[in-house]
Amino acid sequence: MANNAATCLCRETRLNLEPAFPGSTISITLPTTTSSSFGSRPQSKRTVAIESSADQDEDAFSKRHLASEGSMYFRRHHSYPRTFLWRLLDGRKALELQSVDLDQEQENTLEANLTLMLRFPSPIRPFGIAFADPEDRDALTVFAVTTTNELFTLTLPRDFFTKPAASEQAINDWCKISSPFSFATSIPYRLVALNAHELLYTLHDGAILYLKWDSSDAKWKESIYKEANWSGTVRRLMPWKGPETIRFDGGDLESSAAAAVAISPDNSHIFAVCLNHRLRAWNIATGRPGLHIDLLGEPDHPNEKAAPYFIGPSQSTLMTIVNIPGGVDGALYHVVTYSPKQHRFKIWGIRDANNVEHGIRDCRSDIEFIPPVDDLMNTTVWTLEEFIVVPGPAGWRGAEFWIRARSGLSSKVYSLKFDLDEEQATLAHVWKHEWVSVDSGPLTIEGLKQNPENPIDQDVYEEDAFNPGLSEKWLGFLFYPGRFTAATLETALVVFRRGHARGRVAPTPSNASLQERITAAIAFSAGEGQGSSSDYSGYEEAVSAQWQAFYALVKDLHKRRGDSLSLVYDFQKDMPWLVLSDYLSAIRNCSEVEVISLNTTMVASPGKFTGPLGKLIATPQACEVSRLVNAAASFRKCLPDSFQSRFLHLVETELLQSRSVSVVDRMESLEQDSDLSRQVSDEDLSLLVEELAMDVRDLTTDIFMEAISSLNQEEHGHRKDPKQITRFGLNALLRTTQESLISNTTVLLDLLILVLFMQFEEDLSDDFDAAEVFVEIMYELKDYTVLKWLAGTTWSKPAPTGPASEHMMKHLAESVHSKKLPLTQTVLEGIYGHRSFDRPLPHGLKAVLLTYWSRTWMRVVFNKENTFDSAMEEIMSILLHQEQYTLAQEFSKNLPEGNWSAYLKGRLHIALGEYHLGSIQFQKAAYNLALGAFSLDDADSKDLIQEHERGSFSEGLPKYYLHVLGLFERKKAYSFVADFAHLALRSFIGDEEEELKTEILSRLFTASTSTARFDDAYSALTRYTDTKLRDNQLKTLVKSMIERSQIEDFLKLPFLGLADDVDAILSSFCQTSLNLSSGPPYHQILYGFRISRGDFRGAASVLYERLQRLKTTSSKVHDPADDSLAQCYLMIINTLSSVGAEDAYILVNSQLEDGIPKPLALGKAKKLLKRHIVTLDSLRKEYQAELDRVAAIEGGQFPLMEIDDQTESIL
Repeated sequence: MANNAATCLCRETRLNLEPAFPGSTISITLPTTTSSSFGSRPQSKRTVAIESSADQDEDAFSKRHLASEGSMYFRRHHSYPRTFLWRLLDGRKALELQSVDLDQEQENTLEANLTLMLRFPSPIRPFGIAFADPEDRDALTVFAVTTTNELFTLTLPRDFFTKPAASEQAINDWCKISSPFSFATSIPYRLVALNAHELLYTLHDGAILYLKWDSSDAKWKESIYKEANWSGTVRRLMPWKGPETIRFDGGDLESSAAAAVAISPDNSHIFAVCLNHRLRAWNIATGRPGLHIDLLGEPDHPNEKAAPYFIGPSQSTLMTIVNIPGGVDGALYHVVTYSPKQHRFKIWGIRDANNVEHGIRDCRSDIEFIPPVDDLMNTTVWTLEEFIVVPGPAGWRGAEFWIRARSGLSSKVYSLKFDLDEEQATLAHVWKHEWVSVDSGPLTIEGLKQNPENPIDQDVYEEDAFNPGLSEKWLGFLFYPGRFTAATLETALVVFRRGHARGRVAPTPSNASLQERITAAIAFSAGEGQGSSSDYSGYEEAVSAQWQAFYALVKDLHKRRGDSLSLVYDFQKDMPWLVLSDYLSAIRNCSEVEVISLNTTMVASPGKFTGPLGKLIATPQACEVSRLVNAAASFRKCLPDSFQSRFLHLVETELLQSRSVSVVDRMESLEQDSDLSRQVSDEDLSLLVEELAMDVRDLTTDIFMEAISSLNQEEHGHRKDPKQITRFGLNALLRTTQESLISNTTVLLDLLILVLFMQFEEDLSDDFDAAEVFVEIMYELKDYTVLKWLAGTTWSKPAPTGPASEHMMKHLAESVHSKKLPLTQTVLEGIYGHRSFDRPLPHGLKAVLLTYWSRTWMRVVFNKENTFDSAMEEIMSILLHQEQYTLAQEFSKNLPEGNWSAYLKGRLHIALGEYHLGSIQFQKAAYNLALGAFSLDDADSKDLIQEHERGSFSEGLPKYYLHVLGLFERKKAYSFVADFAHLALRSFIGDEEEELKTEILSRLFTASTSTARFDDAYSALTRYTDTKLRDNQLKTLVKSMIERSQIEDFLKLPFLGLADDVDAILSSFCQTSLNLSSGPPYHQILYGFRISRGDFRGAASVLYERLQRLKTTSSKVHDPADDSLAQCYLMIINTLSSVGAEDAYILVNSQLEDGIPKPLALGKAKKLLKRHIVTLDSLRKEYQAELDRVAAIEGGQFPLMEIDDQTESIL
């Protein structure tokens, strides 16, 4: 809530400063010309910094992330990168530089997303760093003076920030070190860069050193500007009467030392504010001093014995020159000074800086320009650290003052608009009462405490019916995008383990995520505290205590990150910024609802609004809306926390309902289930009426509708030149959007509770329709619920927002050799980041830029062309296309009831392996997607359906089912492939494409064979019209059934018209089988197949072929226990006995044991075989001979073996 003394119209949007991607920080150690105490010099080197916060303690965290000094620099001569953030880290020995532009030109293909970490050999002096923008080259020039009095001139080319390899060039090419002669005799105090070739440096003795780069001699040309003062010289020679000095940074500064220095707009004079509270000027051309005056215009009293007043040497800003000519005094320009002595500003008109008497004039001596910080910060002790003067559109008319004041640890920013030429009373009133404060935003410790998602005060025993577990809540709060940095959480975990876990580390996998490691440490520490106790409630208390202890560590680090360092103003964009220790805050104008929530006391006060708030909320209708919003918020805050939790759950459930219930019934159900009427006391009602400034019965539908419409941004302006948003710009846009979503959702819930309470009130206005307002609120809540999920949910599929980010992601993918990039972003950024410039941004937005931009960007999701239902289907399509199935499952509850939604749910179920549920959804949507007036181009704008499959919709059921079975086929869910193939075949009507039917039959055949549905496979086979395909798949069927040992079923198949083909297939299998003792028994199967068809002689032939193979397998002398030959003879004899005597024979090939030349192939050798007749009688004789042979072997009678030459040589 804003302070009563100042209207809060602005807010900080704090942005984390984290690397763009792993390896985006380039660390460069700079050389030196001086030697260390050991006689060695540090070596310059360049490395790619590995940003790892694991095992980083508080000291390491401070050195790497908490800056001691920092600010921003805006280039004037080059458009991109234009805005640079610089910070001093690691004891002022490391200078971090990065681009923080919000956008760049559309045609740029490189983004300045590299961070430079320049490591100096010695610390940089306070106020010893400055920047310039060279006109002749696209670069950034850095000037830095170290404690060893070395002046570093670093000319950093643009490519250093866009191309990692660019900084590999020799450091001496862009780093020049010099030691000006004056540094040997004087202590450098403050550095100012006029341009890339001219510097001003104030010295401890009051002199101003003017350095100008001489390119011909490649050195700095020095000029000294100093007032000649013989008395001061004498005092220096007399130590007991030396000049007054002020201690600063280990040295003594004389009172005449300049604490602020600047050059006039006409480049003719140097102006300085000295520590002795005086404003001085020097003529650059002559070197002579010009005007000089006390900062408050007080006369000199050299004889007074009062102690002189000296300005503190660490005072940041004391003077600024404003190039506003004219005025009643005919000034060429103006100098604005600040005196810490009375906290008073002076605006001096400069007519002639050489004229001591008449060259300067106090423009408004009748006004004490003292900012009322005592009232604004409710303190009597404060310091003004910085101020900025922004000229108005017409000189001093509409000019702005921005100040940063500090009281203790608190630092606040205020601004004021005024007209210097106003009447005395008006101007004095403005300076006293019309200051505007800047809210620090929701990321401060106080803001986090007020966050409804913060579990810090949650009761451990609170009913969990509507809420996730405590650990899940903490993880959701801590890892909300943009809230805490990974480095903060990593460091807090290190400290927690060291202290609360007694140094012992919870067992976690080596590749465990930060969330898993934190959860394990909490559970481990809680378990250690419990000991052997098994009390669950006690364990829950212990877990809660450990989470709060961990959060206390996070808060401490987080608070240190928010120390204010510098207030900066971008005069080109008219936008203020605040640099913090580990943040960069964009100061933006608040939206209407934010203004109301930040100024509750003013809004609730009776009467007409005055001051800045009255200018913003000017009309009577706007006042009524503001008081309604404020009163509804106060009314809701009075309700107990237990009600708030229950009510939120009921609203979320109501938003997901699709049942047909009247609006009145929905309202009554919500009110009764939440038990709202019992929660409101008489005091709550009195407060409501008081803050409304009207009776409840006077509220109308129009007031509520106006309040709801104020949440949306009315677009105006025209489309500017196309831009592409940068990484930092998208971060700023997202953070602002997150803040807007929270505030807008809060307003809607406030209004909803008020409407539900009012619906049962009697004597309401005839112009109030509770049902109409309820419906509108629920519509808006539905939108904001989805937007909050998009803005608060991260995924690992970063999407480019333009050519530059696309190039970066391509380069990163090549460097990590993976399509999965080591980056995360919110779903909102990933899906809609590239559309950040879809809405026109008017000129002159100034500090309202981010607020306006974020509010219009949110409406890109839901607009006139894109309804809520179509937006939900579009988002779901993208999640499925990006294979973010867990997120898609979480988001699927938002899908409407529709055919395309059913299809999308089916795709999700398939991805999750829930094939049965997917099958139901696909069939549910079949008729409308296949036969209805369905436009795939309208529904699938994100190309979830591949190009070659887009013809599967609105072209009949067969094509649709073919597409669906293809989805199951990719997952190898063949049973569902077969099911949808059957559906496709049954849906054919008339003479459809034969090719399509063949394709479906082929898919059915493949799926059926894969699932052993051989009857279906055979049925599909018989319906083929393509004989070549049928022959190929017939072989597949036969082989598949044999391999699955489905011989009995195989023999039962009729094979109408295919018997000869099957016989030929089996015969080929018999011929190609190499080993009869292993593998399928193809001969026996063929035997059975021929028997089943009455072909006894054919069956006997295949058995005889097997007999011949058995005789020639391993040796001609078989084991007598092996009766395979005898059995084979017996089967042949029995088979031929089944036919007539005249048919009891077979034709067989003769065996050619040695007659076939070895080089002949199998096919040619087969042609050399001669055929002969084998009768039943000859078979019986052979059978008897086999029996006799076996009997002889068993009796010990072995046949003699012929010994060939090879065997004989072995013997």
